[in-house]
This record gives sequence, structure tokens and C-alpha cells, in this order.
Amino acid sequence: MRYLIITAIIFIIAFVVKIDLTEGTIPLASFDSPKLGENCEKEYTIKTIPVITELGDSPQALFAAYPSEIEVPIPERLVQFYQLNPHLQKQAMVPGELIKVPVYVNVYNNCSNQ
Repeated sequence: MRYLIITAIIFIIAFVVKIDLTEGTIPLASFDSPKLGENCEKEYTIKTIPVITELGDSPQALFAAYPSEIEVPIPERLVQFYQLNPHLQKQAMVPGELIKVPVYVNVYNNCSNQ
């Protein structure tokens, strides 16, 4: 009988701990204060850098040589690169030609998370 009561108490404690950890005993909403800068999104602008190509240059090599301030996926930078240089979509880069490399620059706004 003693083992049955101890087992029941252990199951009850485990159940209470599980409920407390998953749902919580006190709603978290009561402690949340409204955040002023919650609706602010990160803004960026695209700056172009004119570059004269050399033998062996590729878009990825130029992205490595001219990094962006913010992290942008390579496919997104490639789309912007080919929009700035549409003639490179169907031909390779020729050494000595002038192309534009997109660089994403962070725009500082007045949003502050307090």
C-alpha cells in the first residue's frame, strides 16, 4: 500500500511540474509591457560600387571583395547583380569591363526597443 501511495504522489508531482513547465502557473502576458519599437523593421538601402573586372572575376568573388553591412543571401544579391548588369546574364565577364556590384547598407531609423 505504501508503494502505491508513493507512486501516486510521484505521478501527481510529475504531472504538476509538466503543466507548470509547458503552460506556466502565471500567465506571461501580465508581465509583458508593450514595446515601443515592436513594429519597426530593419531597413536597408542598396548602394552600387562600380568595379572594373579582372581575369577570373565572378559575382561571388566580387561579393566577397565588397561585403554588405547586413547579411543578405547570395541568391538575393545575384538577382540584384543581374538587374544592375543585365548584359552578364548571357555572357561571361570580360576583363576590363565596368560593372556595378550591389552592396546592402543598413539604414538607421529612430526605432528603439525599450
